[in-house]
Amino acid sequence: MFLLVGSLVFGFVAARWELVPKKWNKRVNGLGNLALVFLLFSMGISLGSHPDLKTALPSLGLKALILSVGTIMGSVFLVWLAARIRRPEN
Repeated sequence: MFLLVGSLVFGFVAARWELVPKKWNKRVNGLGNLALVFLLFSMGISLGSHPDLKTALPSLGLKALILSVGTIMGSVFLVWLAARIRRPEN
């Protein structure tokens, strides 16, 4: 966990202090999207290969739906809030 948070903080500091050349910005965005797609794909493989998932899915269905919707709504709200804090309306 420390490695993940440390990597995020290091990337933020490197971008903030302009340690990364500006011409890399477009490539970094594409690389981030590619990494996200790969992460989701590997999570799908992991979940799909789980042998007990099919039997446990009916009992987990409603809880999983509530957690998924809550996570999505919370993420959208926090991004909206951060955008309003960063650029207040006149």
